[in-house]
Parts: sequence; C-alpha cells; structure tokens
Amino acid sequence: MRNYQPSNIAPSQGVAILAASSLVSGVAIGGATAFIGKFIYFIVLFPLAMGFATGSVLGFAVKKGKIRSPITALGLGLLGGLVTYGSLMYGQYMNFQQETATIMEREYNVKDKNLANEQINVFLQQETGSSGFVGFLKISAKEGITISGRGSSKITIKDNFAYLLWLIELGVVGFLAASIPFKSASEPFNEEANEWYGEKKWVGSATEESRDELIRLLNMDDMAGAAALLSNPTTDLPTPRIDVYSQSCADVPFSDSVIIVSYVSTNAKKQLEVKEILTGLVSESQRSQLVPQTSAPTPETPEA
Repeated sequence: MRNYQPSNIAPSQGVAILAASSLVSGVAIGGATAFIGKFIYFIVLFPLAMGFATGSVLGFAVKKGKIRSPITALGLGLLGGLVTYGSLMYGQYMNFQQETATIMEREYNVKDKNLANEQINVFLQQETGSSGFVGFLKISAKEGITISGRGSSKITIKDNFAYLLWLIELGVVGFLAASIPFKSASEPFNEEANEWYGEKKWVGSATEESRDELIRLLNMDDMAGAAALLSNPTTDLPTPRIDVYSQSCADVPFSDSVIIVSYVSTNAKKQLEVKEILTGLVSESQRSQLVPQTSAPTPETPEA
C-alpha cells in the first residue's frame, strides 16, 4: 500500500473561489457577530463559533474548487480568519460610533452625522493620541473588557492584557479558519478522474490484537493475508477493534482506491470514538483481493 500525498495542484478558478469565500464569509461572519455582540458576547464561545463557521465555508470552497494544495488552503484560511476577526473589531467600532452619535444627538442636539463623527475623532485623539479605528482600539483597551464571574463577581481586563486577549481570540479564529480547509485539501483526490474520492465503504473489522499484523501486511502489499484477518462483513466486532474502509471513484472504476484503517474504541461515556491510523492507495487488483465483492452494511461508527 502506497502513501497518499496531495498533488499540490490549485486550479486558478478554485483559488479565486477560495479567496472570494475568505473575504465574503469573513466580512459576513465577523459583521454578524459584531451585531450580536451589541447584546451579548462570550469571549471563548464566540471566537470558536466564528472560526468554525469560517473554516466550514472555506472547507466547502476547497472541495468545490478542487484545491489539492494544503499550503494554499492554509494561507487563504488564515486570510479568512484575519478578515473575520478584523470585521468583528471594525463592526464593534461602528457600533461605538453609532451609540456615541445617538448620545450626542439626545444630550447635545448634534444631528449632523459628519459633525458627530468629527467630534468622536477629536475625543479619541485627546484620550488616546489616535483617531478612528486605532483610537477606538486604544480606548477599548484602556477602559477594559469586563467578564462576569460566579454570582455578582466581575473581572476587568485592561491595557496590555486586553491586547493579549484579542490576540488569543484572533489565534483561535485563525486556527480553525485555516485548519479545516487545510484538512479538506489534504484528503485523497483521484487525479485520473479529476474528482474527490467517493463515500467510505466498510470492508471489514479486525480485533485489536490483530492491529500490528494487519498494518504490516497492508504495508507489505499482502492483501490476501490482510483480508484473512478481517471479520465477515456481516459481523460487527465489539470495541476496541480495527475497522477498514475503502474509497473509490465510480467514474474511473479501474483507478487506484483509498484504504483507511481506523481504531475504534468506547470512551467513559459509552460513546464510540474513531482514530485513523493508516491511509494509503492500492491498485484495483490489490483492492479486489481485500474488498469483498458482496455489499455489506456499515457498522455504527462516528465520522473520522
């Protein structure tokens, strides 16, 4: 069994789709979070949700654009994360401008929006030495970020600690926004068919004791020996066990197939957990020795 390596091909149209998705999704997700943040904001949950949402959009764009270059996906994913968090912060700046302008209109009868913005910039300049968005960041850090604790207790994070908190949040958003499309671009792609490999199909299962021998036989291309270690496809072995899956392309039935070996166990909550331990390519003749020719039901396992 041969190791799979991405071809690092990134079609220009696919890159354009991914780049556009990074910008559009970043602005949309960051802006929406800024709007929600006017009412409520959780410093841990929201960055996680923003990063996951951005990464999911970009992962779909990677698949749609047939990008097989993990580095390209990683770079544009980082861009998407930066745009998402930047849009959040700029959205908060816009909220600050609108709220301050409303107060000025109510208390000082300043109805001209341009005049209100000028006065806001003068205030920021006096308080922080900078106007506009930079001045907003400085005064936000100066005033601090209040976090509610248990009961009525509150913690205020100010100055350099506020900048550190924003940096951590940016890191969370960027990591998720980049890692999801990176993983998508790393998944097996059939270059001959110019398509991603199809749905995983269960080949069979082996006992945990057979793990090392099964991997050895697969790496030695002894498919018949490996097949002998697998249970009857109609049998669902108890956990812990080793599950073997295959992926092929229906449009090119005689091209290479993907073989995936996973370790399946049960955690303390009685939930099944799966971890991929080996992924590789086999020829059609090798696959015919390993994969039963009769269809079999797939055992209950979580997504990898």
